Amino acid sequence: MIYTPPTTSPAEPEPRAGCDRCAEFAEQRTQAQARRDPSAETDCNVLMRRHIEEAHA
Repeated sequence: MIYTPPTTSPAEPEPRAGCDRCAEFAEQRTQAQARRDPSAETDCNVLMRRHIEEAHA
């Protein structure tokens, strides 16, 4: 069986209203996008997802 990687990336997590930590991750992600740094953008998404699971679940 040949592995075929996904052709699309998962949707960006949405920051929760009123959460400063979510806002920080969203701002860092925006900055990473502006400097065309997909690795940093992915890192921000992973950290935000983890934060949302831990703090907002």
